[in-house]
Amino acid sequence: MRALAEYVMRGRREALLVSTMAVALPMFFWLGAAVVGLVTLRKGVREGAFVMLWALLPAAVVAYFGEIMPVAALLGITVAAGVLRLTVSWSWALCTSALLGLVLGGGLLTIGRGYLAQVEKLFAELVAGIGQQAAEKGTEATVALTAPGASDIAGMFGLILGVTLAVCLIIARWWQAALYNPGGFRVEFHALRLDRAQVLALLVMAFGFGALGEGFRLWAWVPLVPLLFAGIALVHALAAARGRGGWLGLFYAALLVLAPLKQFIVVLAAMDSWLDIRGRWLKKPGG
Repeated sequence: MRALAEYVMRGRREALLVSTMAVALPMFFWLGAAVVGLVTLRKGVREGAFVMLWALLPAAVVAYFGEIMPVAALLGITVAAGVLRLTVSWSWALCTSALLGLVLGGGLLTIGRGYLAQVEKLFAELVAGIGQQAAEKGTEATVALTAPGASDIAGMFGLILGVTLAVCLIIARWWQAALYNPGGFRVEFHALRLDRAQVLALLVMAFGFGALGEGFRLWAWVPLVPLLFAGIALVHALAAARGRGGWLGLFYAALLVLAPLKQFIVVLAAMDSWLDIRGRWLKKPGG
């Protein structure tokens, strides 16, 4: 990955080549977005926007065939990386990523109804196909499958975008530190903690969406994306303080499959904003 970052930083042509090719490849749009993020962080918003605009060409073709996430990721990473460059604040950059996820979801519910209807139809056909296969095999479904509605799908897109932007931003910043400031990313990531006002605002939005009903259960997770990554950063810092870095692989495996662990990490990050868990932990013997 470092070799790729070195190649991208050789010049504009190399950055354009890698970003456009990555966006054109299925499931690799995140790599193109990370390249745009790296260029933006290192060379400024203007240069990052130039690379992003060229990468939008293959992304627009992909969007024509029904995949809008590459376009959203390219536009979003330019904004989020620009915020990180201007504010030098991970908390604001992550909050921006979550806000952009909400903007995407809201846009789909308002001006993207036609696209949502197509995706909703695909999910309905998929669920019907699974039910038909189960009936043909003579098995009874232990869990009733229901196709997600338009609001669920919009929230899903918003959540995916928020997480994708955060991950791409982390990759871009890690690349930048590896090339120009070795060890710098580790220090600033371990120190990541949200302000109390930010935590309150994010929690209010999350509970607000949750109060809207079942159709907004995924929406409630979008404002919690910054808290989730702040909690992950806290776990990294605590593991490093105790020399338990080898356990992080197990932690990520559990994080992927255990929903309660995600909720715990969010709560832990919120508590850290008031209690400074990281500081208290490091003051202990052996910290």
